[in-house]
Amino acid sequence: MRIIAGTARNIELDAPTDWEVRPTAIRARKALFDSLGDFSGMTVLDLFAGTGALALEAASRGAAAVVMVENDPRHLKCIRENCRRVAAAGTESRMTVLDFDALVPARYLDRLPAPPNLVFADPPYSRSGAHFGALTSDARFRAELSGARLVWEIPDTPGAMGDFLGNEALNDAEFRRFGGTMFLLGKIK
Repeated sequence: MRIIAGTARNIELDAPTDWEVRPTAIRARKALFDSLGDFSGMTVLDLFAGTGALALEAASRGAAAVVMVENDPRHLKCIRENCRRVAAAGTESRMTVLDFDALVPARYLDRLPAPPNLVFADPPYSRSGAHFGALTSDARFRAELSGARLVWEIPDTPGAMGDFLGNEALNDAEFRRFGGTMFLLGKIK
């Protein structure tokens, strides 16, 4: 796994060997990021960060600040090492790693350097639908992230998409496939 574009292009990222971390495939990440456009000056929040690959790709592409929320100690160690590698490549983004449960927004929302423009979420597939429901029904999450674009990776299990249909927490919600991976994109309202 590596950074695809920007100042840290081709930097190899560390990844835990357990099955709970399933980094977004390079082909899917490239297509997704190419579709999202310019990251200059953005603040990006990466929930269930795993390896930090999504946030660090944004950092490499010019995001002003990236915040990665993760609570597994093994993954936190990996994220910190990946931040070190990306920073050593000359990336100027402010990179913050928070050891919190992404399902408890009250713990991390006060620690954001600025309101995020973009929120990535890629929790373990087995709990993705439940986590989506929990976060999008959290009043503080919605209030403080209102207007931010949400990019949620959809599990590839049969019927999983049903957990994400008809949610009233998003404006302009759409499902898009990038490199064989399905994502839900919308603006938090």
